[in-house]
Amino acid sequence: MKKSYCLTVLVVLHLVINQFVTAQCFQKISAGYQHSLAIKTDGTLWAWGYNFYGQLGDGTILPKSVPTQISTDNNWTTVSSAYYTSFAIKSDGTLWAWGHNNFGQLGDGTTTNKYTPTQIGNDNNWSSIKTGSFTLALKTDGTLWAWGLNHEGQLGDGTTTNRLIPTQIGTDNDWQIISTGSTHCLAIKTNGTLWAWGRNIYGQLGDGTNISRLSPTQIGSDSNWSGIAGGDNHSLALKTLGTLWAWGYNYRGELGDGTTITKNTPNQVGTNNYWSSMEAGAFSIAIKNNNSLWAWGSNDYGQLGDGTTIDKHSPIQVGTDNNWQITDAIMHVVALKTDGSLWAWGWNNLGQVGDGTFTDKYWPTAIVCPATLTNETVTTSYNLKISPNPVNTNLIIESKEIIVLTTLTDCNGRIIKIDLQNSLTTNLNLENLQSGIYFLKIDTQNSTKTEKIIKN
Repeated sequence: MKKSYCLTVLVVLHLVINQFVTAQCFQKISAGYQHSLAIKTDGTLWAWGYNFYGQLGDGTILPKSVPTQISTDNNWTTVSSAYYTSFAIKSDGTLWAWGHNNFGQLGDGTTTNKYTPTQIGNDNNWSSIKTGSFTLALKTDGTLWAWGLNHEGQLGDGTTTNRLIPTQIGTDNDWQIISTGSTHCLAIKTNGTLWAWGRNIYGQLGDGTNISRLSPTQIGSDSNWSGIAGGDNHSLALKTLGTLWAWGYNYRGELGDGTTITKNTPNQVGTNNYWSSMEAGAFSIAIKNNNSLWAWGSNDYGQLGDGTTIDKHSPIQVGTDNNWQITDAIMHVVALKTDGSLWAWGWNNLGQVGDGTFTDKYWPTAIVCPATLTNETVTTSYNLKISPNPVNTNLIIESKEIIVLTTLTDCNGRIIKIDLQNSLTTNLNLENLQSGIYFLKIDTQNSTKTEKIIKN
């Protein structure tokens, strides 16, 4: 009887978990160094992972191991995170920033950290943002702007002077796509030409030299570039025909050419033209036209997603699924499938994967779709009312039938708390429970129901 009861509970939990995992949920994602950002399809903003500098934006410095809603606004459209800084753009074109600000990378004219989203200036024509210890952005008029750390000329303004507010780079107004590495920048103009600037010690600019550039420098003469991704010290780019190109640091196989030889000009990855998008951090990851996912380079924390920690010098497929849509990565990966489900893997020492644990993940791990804060009460079909959810301290359960037992389990099915009850109303104190996703099984005199609980 006991085995049968436990099996029933696990089956129910499995079904409930899958229900929330596979539901369409997220539309935009960004992977910081040890934190993550995402925007749900309802326009709400979510964050998780390391938070010492306020980079999650929830007003605290406490790490979160599951997606946590930031404010109740529902008009967020774009997110960008790197290292300990976060940015987002709203549907009205305004720019917001929070987190680490030691070099002025937030752009608010100070070097003071911000613990909640703070509007940068009053402009409402921002369209794209990429950030790290410095920040690069585009406006809707095609102008290019940068601010923050500039010791390697990565801002592109011809100097090595840090900037505390957005500073226009040149006067051109035909910039279309931007990307940042750790200390270098890439950009594509509307005519399809490729440009780079900043640090170049490993040839990551791709101009055939190892000389750093203080302002945008055209790379070659081709005019059919369509996508770019700046890694730590290497670069990736796509051409309009679907060919993938890489250059820069290659000691861990980041360039995917089967070698560990650094290259200072673009070199094609393979000979095929089936690539559709890519991202780069300390390694490389890309999606093919058939929506299959591929990765290569360093793999210390399982970030390649192949179940190992062994570096790969050529692209390897991550699993067998062919419904991947968007990826972002530095030392961990966050990725969306075409059904809107969120997956993550790699380095997870501070909860940046978002699965409620602090354990590195060596393969794609589904991240449960969280409930939006505007729905803080759950009314079930079993005449139960649970509130508030998400919960900070006390969870109140009200029932039209006498509650006889409550069982709280984590996402892995481990029992956290069991309480015998004998009333129509129960108050569960969850104050000392770690932030995360849990499942509460409620047994009444005549029925049983399992609900997802989010602990802030």
